Amino acid sequence: MRGDAPPPRRHWPTGREGGGGGSPESVLALVLALVVASCGGGDDEEASDQPQAAAETQSQAETGPAEDETAILVTTDCGADVVLVKTPVDPDQTALQALDRVADIETDDGGLFVTAIEGVEQDTDAQLAWLYYVNGVMAETGAAEVTLEEGDVEWWDLHDWEATCEVPAEAE
Repeated sequence: MRGDAPPPRRHWPTGREGGGGGSPESVLALVLALVVASCGGGDDEEASDQPQAAAETQSQAETGPAEDETAILVTTDCGADVVLVKTPVDPDQTALQALDRVADIETDDGGLFVTAIEGVEQDTDAQLAWLYYVNGVMAETGAAEVTLEEGDVEWWDLHDWEATCEVPAEAE
């Protein structure tokens, strides 16, 4: 009968299982080595540029894309809850391609209808569907047929398909 056998014997000394058997001195040495390695080398000019580049990247993430950049925003309940913050995308691709490049999506009908974005699924019983807008105007064709242009804002929102949503300012 399975489950009656004794546990397997170890073929290594106790304390060497990995993930917790090391001495405090060896852990300290490892941490020190990682800190030194992360500091890197190179001249002082490169090192002084790194904090500035990191600050610029953080600033862009906090403020979102520039006003003239093509971007995608994903929300639910007519913009009440943000699923994906406004994210820059390249123009000259379809709305569906752009969405697929910045979010985890699920589709049906051969990829024509978006049924879930970032794990948030539509609910046809409750009349909730993923609808999209470009520059604040509800799209009248499928996302695979609309090509984004420079400065376009693609907004996806999960809401009652019979409801009319007020477009959030950042989606216009």
